[in-house]
Amino acid sequence: MSLRASAARFLRREHLDHRAAVGGLWDEMGPRQLAFMIDMGLEPHHALLDVGCGSLRGGVHFVRYLDPGNYFGVDIDAALLRAGRSELEAAGLGGKQVTLLRDDAFRFGRLGRRFDCALAQSVFTHLPLNTIMRCLAEVERALEPGGRLFATYFENPGPRLGTEPHDAAEGITTHCDADPFHYDPDVFRWAVEGSSLECEALGDWGHPRNQRMLAFTKR
Repeated sequence: MSLRASAARFLRREHLDHRAAVGGLWDEMGPRQLAFMIDMGLEPHHALLDVGCGSLRGGVHFVRYLDPGNYFGVDIDAALLRAGRSELEAAGLGGKQVTLLRDDAFRFGRLGRRFDCALAQSVFTHLPLNTIMRCLAEVERALEPGGRLFATYFENPGPRLGTEPHDAAEGITTHCDADPFHYDPDVFRWAVEGSSLECEALGDWGHPRNQRMLAFTKR
């Protein structure tokens, strides 16, 4: 049995689990991520860091668009990364020199290069602030000057010190101190003060579950 056929067989058996584990919306969110990043200036020759890439819901589309060797995905879950490899093989993209790294502390330096752009889709929504700050510190070191990280988050409807849960979207309730988290965008601007990163809240980008978008640019 060929590697591609084996991958397709694996996906038929397991796809409901690994696709659901990254939030579902597989056929909608993957293309949406690529379209957004192209709108923000992503070109095939750019090196892209996909933070929290999971099973490559967006990664499959990025790998198809980017030149070989320019996609780098990092995730804490080794099983999801294995599923992502199978997704690539089933899509006929196994030969595009993809780098996938399992890491639990955003140690992007392990990849041995810097990046033109990065994406953290549905990552900050699940993290407390101090862990987000670790991610931003590592991203600062990993980006080329002028490089940008785009990151989604659930927005705090206010007041800033309010502790009540918020119905962010149908079936999703966010919290100030529990997963899924919501944040005031000024918190992210404060987090990068004194660094080489500048934060801009881009707002609505058409996410079906009302996640907003941030842009962090390295000077």
